[in-house]
Amino acid sequence: MRTKKFLYNSVTAAILQAFTLLVGLIVPRLYLVTYGSAVNGLVSTIVQFVSYFNYVEAGLGSVLIYALFKPLATRDTNEINGIVSVAKKEYIKASGLYFLLVVCLSLVYPFMINIDSIDVKTVILLVLVIGTFGALDFYTMAKYQVLLISDQKEYAISLISLLALLVNFIVTILLIKNNVYIVLVRLVPMLSFVIRSWLLHMYVSHRYPFIKYNQPSINLRLTRRWDALILQISTSINLSVPVVIIAISCSLKMASVYSVYSMVFAGLIGIISVFTAGVSASFGNLVAEKEFDLLTRAHTQFEFSIYGITAFLYSCTLILINPFVSIYTSGVRDISYVHPIYGILFVIWGILFNVRIPYTALVNAAGLYRETRKINLLQVVLLVVLAIILVQLLGITGVLLAQIIAMLYWEINLILVIKHLVIEEPLKRTFLRIIRMFIVVGLSNIPFLLGIQVTASSLYEWFLWAMGVAVWCGIVTLLSNYMFDRKVFINTAFRLKIMIPRSIA
Repeated sequence: MRTKKFLYNSVTAAILQAFTLLVGLIVPRLYLVTYGSAVNGLVSTIVQFVSYFNYVEAGLGSVLIYALFKPLATRDTNEINGIVSVAKKEYIKASGLYFLLVVCLSLVYPFMINIDSIDVKTVILLVLVIGTFGALDFYTMAKYQVLLISDQKEYAISLISLLALLVNFIVTILLIKNNVYIVLVRLVPMLSFVIRSWLLHMYVSHRYPFIKYNQPSINLRLTRRWDALILQISTSINLSVPVVIIAISCSLKMASVYSVYSMVFAGLIGIISVFTAGVSASFGNLVAEKEFDLLTRAHTQFEFSIYGITAFLYSCTLILINPFVSIYTSGVRDISYVHPIYGILFVIWGILFNVRIPYTALVNAAGLYRETRKINLLQVVLLVVLAIILVQLLGITGVLLAQIIAMLYWEINLILVIKHLVIEEPLKRTFLRIIRMFIVVGLSNIPFLLGIQVTASSLYEWFLWAMGVAVWCGIVTLLSNYMFDRKVFINTAFRLKIMIPRSIA
């Protein structure tokens, strides 16, 4: 059953991420062409800044998901109802605080950054519109999402989100094409929010008829949520804080340059997430049932698979990123977007960012938030301090170097702690796999360093090149993993071979 749910989660997440990636490529391009780099940079920085307000959740989601693993496994409806009642009550508080912070930000943000030629009223309204969506998300949907994630039913969230995203995309395109005021364009997600909220409510009511949100709250160890919050901050700060620091220290146009590269890598992270959907819940189920030998074997194969996929994707990316950015920003002349060093540094950071995935999955599965608190906190401090210092000296390059250094610290220490507390896997094997990812990326790029050039003048031509590059990088990745990790390669392939027919049946 775990295998079937994993496949459902992965397939639906793949569909959602494919469409999300497509939307993420098309809409910013239209922002650039229709409204200019300054507006694109402004929207990107507001989205990232507002994302910090998710911290008002204070790790609540992670704690609730972990708390639900055991009662869902034993079908203890009283405990489940007690936990979801806590979820509803706490998320209402979080949404109120979230909205208050949004209002405060709208009043000060125009004076925090160089807003170029954009009027103050537009900045204030954009902050309010973008931020209100997040507050409403907490208020209505979060309690459904923690239940579905903990019960390994992320496929329901993915399908509902896909429908809402489709509506959002169509309406947004129509408005941008007609050069509608940017604030009205950013109001469109409210429409998709209504759709998502209603469908999630209907699904949960149908699949969990016993659920009641007005039960007496049970005594959860909510103090653990603050430790879980630090893990969330560690992850999201790496994705959100750099563009804000660039906007404040440099300009909105420089932030737009960073956001274009970042958009590509956010898409890659989304692709990787397809293969991680429901993994923490599956591991959490194994922990709850004390199947630690099976957990170790599953984690070994999961780590091998994620690192192999990462090596393949980032090999392709290093070859294709600069031609893509050149085509994507063609016609935008208010600032230069193509900088080869950014692509190289982003690839290094992206690989390191994905190294953490098998280990943060175990942190969530086993509830090891307090045990990893210090590591997570120091990583955040290191990133922010280095980024603020280096951006003054090297601009975007300095911020990327800060991200890489902080990520190296985080990864090494997180792996050491998890291998000591949870699983008994050889440390050497993990570090060899990490090194192999960089070797695969280097080997894949040799022909293109020696003379082959990606000569594409349109996205269609780029796509044709991308298909050939994907075949080449795929061959290098498969051969490298087979030669140097043959036993796990065969075991993982065998598991996939038997998993798909059983899951479909």
